[in-house]
Amino acid sequence: MSRPPLMSRAGLRAALLLLPLLVAAGCARVDEFPPHDCTAEYEAFLKDYNTQVIKEAKANLLEMEPKEKALAADPAQTAELDELRRDLTKLRRRLDHPEFFTFSTTADVPADLVWENGQSEPEVGDNAAKKGGKLTDFMLSFPPTMRVIGANANNSFRSEHWDYIEIGLTGLHPDTGAVIPGLANEWAVSADRRTVYYRLDPDATYSDGVPVVADDFIFQFYLQLSKYPTNPFGNEYYATQFENITKYDERTLSITVADARPLTPYFTSVPAAPRHFYREFGPDFEQRYDWRSRPSTGAFIIHEEDVKKGYSITLSRVTDWWAKDKKFYKNRWNVDRIEMRVIREQEKALEMFKVGLLDTFILNLPEYWYEKTDVDPVFNGYIEKAKFYNQYPRVNRGLYINTSKPLLDNLDVRIGLAYATNFDKVIEFDLRNDYSRMRTFADGYGDLSHPTLKAREFSPQKAREAFAKAGFTSTGKDGVLVNAAKQRLSFEITYPKSATGDKIMQRLKEEALKVGLEYKLDGVDGTSYFKKATLKQHDITLSGFGLDPPFMDYFQFFHSKDAYEPDGKTPKTNTNNLFCYANPEMDKWATIQRNATTIEEMREASHKCEEFIHRDAIFIPGYVQDYYRLGYWRWVRFPANTFNVKIAYDAMEAGVQWVDEDLKKETLAAMRSGKTYPEVLKVYDQYRVKSGSPEEEKQP
Repeated sequence: MSRPPLMSRAGLRAALLLLPLLVAAGCARVDEFPPHDCTAEYEAFLKDYNTQVIKEAKANLLEMEPKEKALAADPAQTAELDELRRDLTKLRRRLDHPEFFTFSTTADVPADLVWENGQSEPEVGDNAAKKGGKLTDFMLSFPPTMRVIGANANNSFRSEHWDYIEIGLTGLHPDTGAVIPGLANEWAVSADRRTVYYRLDPDATYSDGVPVVADDFIFQFYLQLSKYPTNPFGNEYYATQFENITKYDERTLSITVADARPLTPYFTSVPAAPRHFYREFGPDFEQRYDWRSRPSTGAFIIHEEDVKKGYSITLSRVTDWWAKDKKFYKNRWNVDRIEMRVIREQEKALEMFKVGLLDTFILNLPEYWYEKTDVDPVFNGYIEKAKFYNQYPRVNRGLYINTSKPLLDNLDVRIGLAYATNFDKVIEFDLRNDYSRMRTFADGYGDLSHPTLKAREFSPQKAREAFAKAGFTSTGKDGVLVNAAKQRLSFEITYPKSATGDKIMQRLKEEALKVGLEYKLDGVDGTSYFKKATLKQHDITLSGFGLDPPFMDYFQFFHSKDAYEPDGKTPKTNTNNLFCYANPEMDKWATIQRNATTIEEMREASHKCEEFIHRDAIFIPGYVQDYYRLGYWRWVRFPANTFNVKIAYDAMEAGVQWVDEDLKKETLAAMRSGKTYPEVLKVYDQYRVKSGSPEEEKQP
């Protein structure tokens, strides 16, 4: 499925330790809101925005041209001059074609385009998949909204009812990484690789039967650029990464990006926004639409009666889904209903899984994989276990240091923290070497990841040397270092509370104290954690974001515009720059990386960004895994031999599983009669990236 930009591209769904979720917010009934029709305001917005683009471009040109002359006169400013001239080239090109929203005819579609359809890629899923049945899963808390844009929309349930479900104009094949059809069944790329032309699939409809049309993609831009949702990332992303969207007829459109991109059809693949559903979009959008279930282009829909506040949400497969017979979708999203129950404790959810009240359970934690599933249902073959090696960007889990806080703005202090944080011991003792040390902020991106950088090792000597440079040379009675001003070397780490999280953080605390560093542990629930981190009220936070392939986006995490308000002192809230990091050089390379036109350019910029992150010690890499582990009752089936697709974050993401109702009846009957099956524990390592080291080859 195509994923629209969130806080990260998607978003960037948050993949925080043990997936903390937000609690349910209050809601109002639909009929409590006065009637509203946004049509006139929408049409006015398109005209006004076109005018605004021209006005801003001209103003920027007047500002930049004198700067170009000044820089050209200074031989020492070559690099800055090159960057400015690049921006000027784009700006002048923009003024040649200033309209952001364009309405044209098919006669204006270039005649020499080469149209593609992606049909040469292999099918996805298993032809043996059966439709039907119900799958029961869980979430740790009830989501705060059903909206997919605006305040609190970037919650962890978003994946289940949006990221995994909605279809964009195109998608990426989950095994080959190639572009495949989505809502568009054909596409063509312009010679300069900046514009992609799309022909919509004539079968594409929403779950309510309304056809998907070109206007729906224009409306998506309106939603993202509007001031009404709390949407800083979407506002910035859609305004800066795109230059134009053109409607030629109901089934034909084009989208132009600001810079040529590798995989341009993927980067221009935005989701459709059903205009008929968002007809009442306006100033009260976030309240009015909090609990409205949108029509879906994907295989599932949420019916109003299936939202049981505080208890569960159930997704139902669309009865006559438009893509049910399409090559890349026909063997996917096979289950009729998926019930997501609220179970607020992980341990309780595991117990419910072991007695059959949940159909699947993620077994990534060592104690779940080794001890807590050493139970009769597993021994008797009723529950099966699988370990699947994937090739996917790794969750950037580690310590995010808020450089706006006292002492943490000192580079030597931060370097000392890196040497004083013993993640290696956490991995060895608490995670049983099932994980490995994360090397950089962006592991798992192939040669786009930095080839030589690695996390600073735990070293009491190097830690004390760095702390001494920062003035911390004396030791207090409690073993904590102090400086001449009697400030203690003490910082609070905020993290989402859980049994495993507590154990990990206690280990880090104990090891740090050996170096004279005090870590005060602030384990809180998911709601409090999320709020504190996004308001930039933390000292340090243990966090991680699950990001989508194929490319990292450093801009959203490290650009200075998301660090501080215009005063340069007040931290800017509700952004992903949890570091409050502001560095003009990083701004330059993060911008180049985001706008890279070639893989080579992206590789260079990515490596430069990582070097700044490492040099300035704002992120302490934690731990990663290159697989996931799943327990599932034997009536939940996956494709034979392959189990799942290569490019998947978890087992359910690609939707290739199904429920075999006949096998379920057979298994339940066997349990009643005492019949058993062979124990099943499978390892699927066809996609494992191996280094060839003897230590690695010994691992099961």
